[in-house]
Amino acid sequence: MLDFSRALAGPYCTGLLADLGADVIKVEEPGVGDEARHWGPPFFGGESAYFLSMNRSKRSIAVNLKAPEGLDICLGLADTADVVIENFRPGVAPRIGIGYEQLSARRPGLVYCSISAYGQDGPLAHEPGYDLIMQGIGGLMSVTGEVGGRPLKAGVAETDILAGTNAALAITGALLQRERTRAANREPEGEYLDVGLFDGQVSLMGYHLVSHLLSGRVPSPAGNALPYIVPYQSFRTATFEVTVAVNNDRLWRAFCSAIERPDLLADPRYATNGDRVRLRGELVPALERLFLTRPGTEWLERMAQHGVPSGAINSMDRVAAHPQVAARGLVVPLDHPVGTVPLPTMPWREGVPAGRPPLPTPQPPPMLGQHTVQVLRDELAYSTQRIVELAEAGVVQVWAGSAT
Repeated sequence: MLDFSRALAGPYCTGLLADLGADVIKVEEPGVGDEARHWGPPFFGGESAYFLSMNRSKRSIAVNLKAPEGLDICLGLADTADVVIENFRPGVAPRIGIGYEQLSARRPGLVYCSISAYGQDGPLAHEPGYDLIMQGIGGLMSVTGEVGGRPLKAGVAETDILAGTNAALAITGALLQRERTRAANREPEGEYLDVGLFDGQVSLMGYHLVSHLLSGRVPSPAGNALPYIVPYQSFRTATFEVTVAVNNDRLWRAFCSAIERPDLLADPRYATNGDRVRLRGELVPALERLFLTRPGTEWLERMAQHGVPSGAINSMDRVAAHPQVAARGLVVPLDHPVGTVPLPTMPWREGVPAGRPPLPTPQPPPMLGQHTVQVLRDELAYSTQRIVELAEAGVVQVWAGSAT
């Protein structure tokens, strides 16, 4: 898999596919690399935490695409690639010489994925955009924040992460279709995949968008509550804030038992979720006063005893130390050239049938150009002398720790 992407959406996609066993060759600009390498602090041995978190299990080659010899290297790698992914602005990849039409003509059956801000067509296709811009223009910020407050962005780059996930899903589907055509003894079918950050953000708005289209009402920020379910929000307690999700009337009955309020359960005004949503203005303040009377641990214990979904609002230090994180192996220490780095690993588990090898062990994120020599030798049969000449000419960059 040849990866020309940088920043977050593309690298998140290729990180997921690397977890599944893809051999990802990350192509970076000599001397600079992926811009995310410089997003910090914090830095660890000169590598940004941001970059480290998204680029596990990849090989890095540093190649100057503007040099004819650099383009030749990338074309040679594309000739044997199953997948190519890029996140240049629309039109840039073909101008460089690595567009879909150019590469698929050399490599029939190639799956090619372009990630861009707004997709490859439409009035905004050629406009730049990052996660923050998409959260704003795609509507997420308009429904995020306190009631009556200013719009806020989400605390993580969810638009980028969603785009990366969408791209990984689309690539996996295209590869499956290609295998089906091969199994039917037909010429393997390649595919061009157009993934827009904006598209994903609009699709993510789901029920907010449909609610507006059906009712004409414009959703607004609801704080930590959900406009369509009551109670489904956070509550301050005597010690710390907790979240409670009463998604149906069965849970409402359990919730009333947990808070020892049979009167609320018996009150016909609150019998259904629709009733509770309609009377949110009187029910929620009463619950807010009640939750302040006991410590958070007691409320969480009560909810657990009655099967009501609830939880603490953990800071990142508590998340990192959480026993569930350890039990699921969600963070693993990896031996990186700059030291041992704790990194999140793939967010799923796979039951491996007997006789089938497990998924590969995660590998540390690469240093810039760490695998330039290895890739040029093993994939393109370049000689040591040729690699040295290219490095001296600035066509490629070789990591100082590489064996020559």
